[in-house]
Amino acid sequence: MARHGSLAEQLAALKAYATTPDHDPEPIQTNWTIIPANDNDPEEVAEMTVERRWRMKPSTAEIMRQVLTGDVERNEAGQVVRIGKLRFSDGSQTEQAMKVTIDGKVVSFQARMPAGAMLGMKDAAESQLGGEEDSQHVTASNDYFATMLKTGRHRYKAGGKRRRGKNYSHAESVELLASALANTDMSKVVRTYYPAGLPCGSAKVAESFLGMQKGKKGESGSVMWQDIVSAREERIAYGWAIAALSDNDRDVLDAAVKAKSFGQVGASLGFAGKTAERRGKRAVLAANDNLARAIQDYVA
Repeated sequence: MARHGSLAEQLAALKAYATTPDHDPEPIQTNWTIIPANDNDPEEVAEMTVERRWRMKPSTAEIMRQVLTGDVERNEAGQVVRIGKLRFSDGSQTEQAMKVTIDGKVVSFQARMPAGAMLGMKDAAESQLGGEEDSQHVTASNDYFATMLKTGRHRYKAGGKRRRGKNYSHAESVELLASALANTDMSKVVRTYYPAGLPCGSAKVAESFLGMQKGKKGESGSVMWQDIVSAREERIAYGWAIAALSDNDRDVLDAAVKAKSFGQVGASLGFAGKTAERRGKRAVLAANDNLARAIQDYVA
């Protein structure tokens, strides 16, 4: 075996000391950069905009349906304040709006709605047009997860307004639970086991399983939590092994990581000439063996 190859194998602990990171593993690896590679001329793109989906609520069809079929309500002044489900301002109502202050900040305020203005309208830009996924591909993706996880077909349930009840303190909750248990005959309680299902909060099931999605170029996806925990435990054990070394061994290892030769390590220890090279090599090998022994002790 070559002399240098044998020495490299002997210094495996020193290599681990030089390459082991001093932080926990990153959960996601990517080549994404926050620095934009923008080579566009600002004058050329100044007037360009992105076409977006525009949402108006209520829609024009809904407004016309309420006008044709809804009853009309007027206030004491004779102003129309309601047509079906449509509500109109009499000049005293306000709605939240945004404005720019003198110092350039955008803040919300209550804007007074003029008489006759329709209340509760939504008129805003939503998602960008183009690039929407075909419903056929989404259905195929959902069916894949249903088959793999052996569940029923996915059903998307859109979120709505939630009714919130009374907020109970911890003591009140404990008292209510104790009262319910005291008044319940557990022998008559029927346990219900629901069949396995898929999350219904998103139209695309794959959005709930990010680790199973293939990202863009350079993205390796999310690291499994088991790997993160294992790497963290290994890092803790390695830290204890380093702490078990003497100050002299740590100084020698730090010098060896930065040095280009054994002579430079020996020089950092106060030697010169051939003695520095000989004593530097001896010190590196000794510190390497001590580190390997400490790692083995904590691994075992």
